[in-house]
Amino acid sequence: MGKELLLRSFLFLPANNKKFIEKAIMSEADAIILDVEDSVPTNKDDARNMIIQCHDAGCFRNKMTFVRVNNLGTKDFVDDIMKLCLKDIDGFMPSKINSSEDIMFIDRLLSFMELHVGLHDNEFMLAPLIETTKAMGDVTNIAKASRRLVALCLGGEDYLNDLGSVYTYQESALVYPRANLVNAARSRGLLPIDTPFLNIGDMDAFANRCKAAYKNGFAGNLLINPKQIDTANSAYSPDEHMYDLSLRVIEACREAGENDKSIAMLEGQMIGPPMKKRAEEVIRQSKLIKEMYRSK
Repeated sequence: MGKELLLRSFLFLPANNKKFIEKAIMSEADAIILDVEDSVPTNKDDARNMIIQCHDAGCFRNKMTFVRVNNLGTKDFVDDIMKLCLKDIDGFMPSKINSSEDIMFIDRLLSFMELHVGLHDNEFMLAPLIETTKAMGDVTNIAKASRRLVALCLGGEDYLNDLGSVYTYQESALVYPRANLVNAARSRGLLPIDTPFLNIGDMDAFANRCKAAYKNGFAGNLLINPKQIDTANSAYSPDEHMYDLSLRVIEACREAGENDKSIAMLEGQMIGPPMKKRAEEVIRQSKLIKEMYRSK
C-alpha cells in the first residue's frame, strides 16, 4: 500500500487555524497532517470543529489528509476518533503509541467507525509516530500490525526525551532509531518518514539532511513549515543524473541478458541484479511523481 503513495513532504499544521489549512491545501506538499495534539494544547473541540467545517466545504477532496490524534487512552483520543472519521480524511497519525497491540486496537476501532459512518473496511490509513523507546523496541511488530499502515514516522524530539538525551539536539542519538525504523518499514513495504527539522532558517542544512536520509532509505520528511516543502520534494526524488544512470543500468542488463551474461558492465563497473532492482525503483518513483503532478 505504501509503495503507491508519495509522502516526500508530510506537513504538520495546527487544525484550529483556517488560514493555515487553506494554504496547506493549495501547497505542493504531498500530504498534510491536521494536528489536534501538540499544536492545539487547549480548546481541542475548536480544532475538531474546524476540521469538520473544512471537510464539509470539500476542502480535503483533492489533498492527501491525515489527522494527528491525541494519546491513546485519553478522552481526547476518543473524541478525535468519534468526530473525525470523515469521508475525505485519508488517514490518522496515532501519537505516543508503545506497541503493536496499540496499533491493532486502533485498527479495530477504525473498522467499527467505518461501519458506523458507511465507509468501506480499511478506508482509513495509518501513519503512526514512533516516538517512544517502547515503540522503537517493538517497531518490527508494529510494522506488521495492520493492513492500514502505509508509513512509519520518526518523532525524534519525543524519542530523545524518552531516551534521556540532553536538551541540546544530539544527532548521533538518532542513528540507531533511524536505521531501525527504516529497516522495519521497508521490510513491510511501508514508507519510512524522517523526523522534523526544527531550524527552519537553515534551509541548506535541511536539504543536506534530507539528501542523506534519502540515501539511507527514508521516503520523506515530516515538515513543520511550508517553506520546507520544495526542498523535501526535491531531496526525496530521483534527480536527472540518477534517472539517466538508472536507464543505462537497465539497458546494460538487458544487453547482457541477450548475450547470456548474468553480470553486466557499465563504465568499468560490474552491474548485478541488486543494482538493476534499485535502478527499476528509481524509474518507478520518477513515473509516480510525474503521474501525481499530471493529476493536479
